[in-house]
Amino acid sequence: MTERTAVLCPDPVRLTNRSDERKQAARAYLGPDPWFPGTRDRAYRGIIDAYHGETGLRMDEGTVAALNTAWREVMTRTQPDEYRDGRLYDKKQPLVLRKLAAERLFQRLHEPVPEVAGVLVDPGEVLVCPYSSTVLLEEAIATIARPGGVLVCPEGYYKSASVHIAKYGLRMVSSAATADREFKIDPAELARMLEHPAAQGNLCGVMLTLPGNPVVAEYTVAELTEIGRVLVAADVPVICDMSFDLLVDDHLPIAALTVPTPDGPVRLYDRVLSITGNSKAYNAFGPNKIGAACTGNTAWLEEIRARLCVSFQRETTHLARATIEHTSSDRLAHNRNLLREQVDTACELLAGINHRLGAELLRPLGSRQGMFLTVEFDTELLAGAGVHTSPELEDLLLTVAGIDSVALGRTGSHRLGVRLNVAAPRHGAGQEDEATGLLRELFDRLEYLLERLRGGMTYGDALSERRIPAIAS
Repeated sequence: MTERTAVLCPDPVRLTNRSDERKQAARAYLGPDPWFPGTRDRAYRGIIDAYHGETGLRMDEGTVAALNTAWREVMTRTQPDEYRDGRLYDKKQPLVLRKLAAERLFQRLHEPVPEVAGVLVDPGEVLVCPYSSTVLLEEAIATIARPGGVLVCPEGYYKSASVHIAKYGLRMVSSAATADREFKIDPAELARMLEHPAAQGNLCGVMLTLPGNPVVAEYTVAELTEIGRVLVAADVPVICDMSFDLLVDDHLPIAALTVPTPDGPVRLYDRVLSITGNSKAYNAFGPNKIGAACTGNTAWLEEIRARLCVSFQRETTHLARATIEHTSSDRLAHNRNLLREQVDTACELLAGINHRLGAELLRPLGSRQGMFLTVEFDTELLAGAGVHTSPELEDLLLTVAGIDSVALGRTGSHRLGVRLNVAAPRHGAGQEDEATGLLRELFDRLEYLLERLRGGMTYGDALSERRIPAIAS
């Protein structure tokens, strides 16, 4: 379906911005109440938002009660004495949140797998920031950026990462993933893509996305060790976005490894800055969201700390504390099971389409974990319809099937595919579907679209039917 290639992203920011702009324009052409066809003369109302990154999971009753108590304490000014502890609730780096991040958010660094000793994260090696882990990502990038610098990002990174990276003048280079359905980081390709900027003196660092977004890949210890060898040889700062860590089973953080080298063992924790937050696994929202980062590289940590100028409000610390403290390991495991069941259902629906159409027109990538299903489409079918890039595929799904998705081009990939949020498809914010009704509708719309493409409908024909102009070249 696809050729393996290492990709230089000439202007990923433009690609991302054009995607967002096209979605707004397409929705305007479709109007406020569009209808879309399904199989067997079905008709569906509205656009399905499978683009967003919310899990749709609910907090358990204990966490809700604790959060309500924290709200009430803040509103009535009946906070406990420790609320006024200048170190525990420090305005810059509250100790209570650094401890919780070390113990809970980074728990898998010190409890990885039996054959890996791991790293016991010290709160002194943790930074936290209010609201979003993206703040820490940007500040980390700022510390390594320089004019003309290059950041190597393996294929399959966060859909809007390019905007945050380009903000500091860095150029992104994407190394190809393995050509199979596993969609893993290929250490040989990563090493190859590091060579040229390193020789030119422009290499600033590497950004990893593990366990994966859009595609969750499952690695063995040996596979991660090989990637680690490449990173050690490159001898540059490494940023790892591990926001989806606790949404998947048995993930081994790469920073937990110690890599054997000719010069002796190298602890990756001292080379890698791991970044996460409490918005995904812990279901945090708005005022109780935080970001966290850790590394054994104390000098780098201090550089980032110096750039974190936005202070914590004590209220934020109190609410975030309640959310993390009162979310149990059992609840996290329960959530992972729910997500796995939803992805399994999506894969079954996809397999049903392929079976009924008598060909493998859709190919799921990666493992059945997390909240997304990333689907690669048959290239011959799309070529016959005049679809040659994933942004065009993304547009076809939105304008003709009413499915809002993420083009893989936004994630540094040339594969003709999209990322779909199958955990919580929705019609609008806050309307996540807790059952599978909307998920089944999504795949029914998709099946009808594929039937029409096989019947000879082209991308241009479809846009004309909807009276929507083509994407500007």
